[in-house]
Amino acid sequence: MSNTLLTNLKRTVAPAALLLCLGTPAWSGTFDDAPVISVTGDGLIFSDPAEGVQPPGLKAVTGEVNADFPNTNNPKDITNCLMANTPDFTCTAPPGSGKRVKTQLTGPTPMEITLSTQSSGGITEYYTYGKTSNLTGARIIAFKVQLGTGSGDSFTPFDPSDPQTAALFDPDYISKFNLPDGLFGDGGQEEAGIGFFDSTSAEMTIANNANTLDATNLSNSVLATYFGNSLIDNSMLPKAIFWDATGTAVASDEAQLIAWYNLSAGQWQYGNLGVDSSTYLDSKLQAMADSLGVTVADLGYTGGGVVPADIVAAMQANGLYTQDVVEDLRNLNLNYIIDLGDVAGNNVTMRIAPIFAPIVEQTATRYQFATAGRLDAAANIPYLDIGNAETYQTAISDIMAITDPVARNDMLETTGYSFLPAFGAVGFEFGQNITKGIGRPVAQTQNGSVTLSTMGGPTSWKIGDDTYAFVSAGAQKANYDRTTNAIGYDVNSHYMMVGGEKFVDNQVSVGLFGGYSDGTSDADQSRGSIDGSGAFVGGFVRTAFGNGGAAQFMIGYQDLSYDMSRNVMGSTARASTDGHQVFGAIDAEYMFGQDRLRFGPTGSLEMYHLSVDGFDETGAGAWNLSVGDQSGTVTVASAGMRGQYALSSSAQAPTLSGAIKYNKVSGDDQLVQTAFVGLPSSATPVDGFDMNWVTADVGIDVPLDQTGTFSSSLHAGISGTFSSDYESHALQLSFNAKF
Repeated sequence: MSNTLLTNLKRTVAPAALLLCLGTPAWSGTFDDAPVISVTGDGLIFSDPAEGVQPPGLKAVTGEVNADFPNTNNPKDITNCLMANTPDFTCTAPPGSGKRVKTQLTGPTPMEITLSTQSSGGITEYYTYGKTSNLTGARIIAFKVQLGTGSGDSFTPFDPSDPQTAALFDPDYISKFNLPDGLFGDGGQEEAGIGFFDSTSAEMTIANNANTLDATNLSNSVLATYFGNSLIDNSMLPKAIFWDATGTAVASDEAQLIAWYNLSAGQWQYGNLGVDSSTYLDSKLQAMADSLGVTVADLGYTGGGVVPADIVAAMQANGLYTQDVVEDLRNLNLNYIIDLGDVAGNNVTMRIAPIFAPIVEQTATRYQFATAGRLDAAANIPYLDIGNAETYQTAISDIMAITDPVARNDMLETTGYSFLPAFGAVGFEFGQNITKGIGRPVAQTQNGSVTLSTMGGPTSWKIGDDTYAFVSAGAQKANYDRTTNAIGYDVNSHYMMVGGEKFVDNQVSVGLFGGYSDGTSDADQSRGSIDGSGAFVGGFVRTAFGNGGAAQFMIGYQDLSYDMSRNVMGSTARASTDGHQVFGAIDAEYMFGQDRLRFGPTGSLEMYHLSVDGFDETGAGAWNLSVGDQSGTVTVASAGMRGQYALSSSAQAPTLSGAIKYNKVSGDDQLVQTAFVGLPSSATPVDGFDMNWVTADVGIDVPLDQTGTFSSSLHAGISGTFSSDYESHALQLSFNAKF
């Protein structure tokens, strides 16, 4: 055990033992050692045993109960703290020991950490080593860090008028929220001695209101020049080149940040690699030059200067140099002291609430939030300005000038792809058409035994012994209502199919089919359309069983092409892409009765897996979007009753058929990468299918003629699907002939 750890252990145990001797509960007026009760809202506490941080990622260390530490800018002698749950370290561990509690903000809802406490007759101070990362999808312009009770809508800040019964922020300590010193400041734990971007710290202005820290204006002149006065999101980080300096005089535990890509200027730029004229910088530049096989002069290094193109090429071709992003631009260090009193209920909620630009704050859905975050970033992060920032700024002003919040967000939604789910819907409708188009298995009783019938299939022609060719065609119209993250849309589709079926025996048949589908999805409010088409192939097996059972298994593949148009800000963006779909279904029924009336239960399980390639739009200038790959699966489970009735006992009698089924439909939610063309992408939420609907279909088969071995019949059928957010109607006509 190290001397430091032993000293800290003594500091921790001694006060506890004293209180026990006095008959007072141990650890009174403190946070529990493992205080995390819950983490709610849009956020999480990072933990990773491989990095030495054990779940739940946060612990409390109490070295002195009811302590009031001297409030200096250096917390090295403070023995009470909230810190990362690293078993080998306490509050007094040296800088760089990984003491910071790492939180990640993942959305607009405040993150809340509920911590357990115990009452005492005094106030105990805790230094908080914190770091938060912006993974919300939008740049953060301000924060509120609050102490209170409850969570969500029930959160109540502590009453600052009675510090003895509250947890409040220490009024004497100057809280500090800053970007890591390795980027802005003295270089932090790095030997460079200077921040990569600037030697001056990038800090927020903080107002301590006892139960709330109001942090605004993340300020630094270099930060403002390139990234604006905000904490940018993970999706907005610039690309960077890192160097593995292992084996050199400037080696460190991690790869070293060398250069970053300024998108606005279209160039790679050096950061500050060391203090000018220092031995460290000279050694570093020489080692870099040696690793690249060039001279120091060839590097063309100046802090903040352009990296020569041949040096960039040499780095990209050298395995010691890798490309990533400047991750710490999304990270903010949080330093403050909590004065913990006798809190009723023995728990404290620490709330971290991000504040966004007005156009982001006013959104009502996750899709709107992501779309606003993307637009706000393109308008206000300088290094992302590739010539369109003014266009985006004007659009934001125009959108915010709309007084009706619904109309305002309708306009905002058009700047993104508000009908992305329609890609999946087009594929789903194509798949449903095919699944229905090959018909269903039907068992019939002949001479006291069950056999498989062609009655449930599409139009067919007998082309040999027990072999039939068939053709099927149909059309369907479906309407999808608005979901949380998407506008509503229609899908109109139709198909043509041909194939063959071979009866292996009276109870089993196998078949192949192929055909072509096409259709169009039109988004509501004239936002755009998606045209889809593609050929398909597949096969099936049918069997009869029992005294009236029949089952079918089918599987197929469809190759798809899409042509899209999207109306945005007075322009039309267009694109084309490809996709494919794999689908399968199991269908079964068991019919009772005989002669003219037969009825029984029916059920099926269908699966449709669709993949769509990413694409870039053209034609709308600054509003063109780059959309990433899409992939998702839809399953349909159904159960119901089916029946059929012959209108007379004649062999030529028309037969009525019908079914009603309840369907449970589920599909994957997706996060699809989306960006204005030329800019970094962020995730757009796409709602999957989560619906229940009822399907009813009726049909009639009418024999037309029978002459010798030739017979023919006409089939007509309609079907409808109904639910609160989905509706479809289909019509099928077919001619059946056997030779």
